[in-house]
Amino acid sequence: MLLALLAVVVVVVSACGSGPDDDTSENGLPRYYDATQLLNVLVERRATDRTARLAVAGDVTGSAPVTFSAQGAVSLEGATPALALDQTITWPGGQPQTSGFVLRDGQVWLRSLDGGTPWLRATSATTEADRMRAAIARALGDTTDPTANLSRYADATLVSDASDETVDGVATIRYTLVVDLTRAATIEPDDAVRAQLEQQVASGLTRITSTLWVDADTRPVRTRQRQDLPGMGTLAMTGVYTSWGTPVTITPPAAAEVR
Repeated sequence: MLLALLAVVVVVVSACGSGPDDDTSENGLPRYYDATQLLNVLVERRATDRTARLAVAGDVTGSAPVTFSAQGAVSLEGATPALALDQTITWPGGQPQTSGFVLRDGQVWLRSLDGGTPWLRATSATTEADRMRAAIARALGDTTDPTANLSRYADATLVSDASDETVDGVATIRYTLVVDLTRAATIEPDDAVRAQLEQQVASGLTRITSTLWVDADTRPVRTRQRQDLPGMGTLAMTGVYTSWGTPVTITPPAAAEVR
């Protein structure tokens, strides 16, 4: 889904980017106030560090409320992100369900919950639980590349805040990124995506926000964002990245293990 940043939180901002394009924080970290400059340093670093460990936690509120967590590996080496995560989902009043998934080349395979063939192709999911697991997996695929949405909407994104914050003992700059949806709609080349953007604006949602924490080596450390899951609710999630550059191998399950 290309609208990974089209969340449900309206953000009212004053004039952004009023400071210098960049400076140095109290902790000595470079700090960028221009979205394009921030994107450039992140992309430059990503060209070297294309893999990482990833831990995610969040919830879905709406018609199918759940909480979830996931841990594993991410690879940004291909045309689309690849993920291999162990996942735990808890439904209201229920026991945690632990499984996992692999996302590769835009396809999702779910580790079975029923003890049958080890893997289930997400397109074959029929139960509410499997459909929710597949929706979360796809959403993580949309958002797991910290530069994806910034790259798509850099010309419509403002850095509304760049502040020092320590994350798990690591000095970072916390960036609050605000997308002007009206501007994004005017520059969006895809007709279907542009129509969705225009619908968001018509409904009164003109700006959306996400948060990105970046360390001294311009490596993403944490992300926080929200996303609509059509027919299910609103997903809010926080992702934590570690061990950038550590080699990982993410492959689809063998055909004989998939139903």
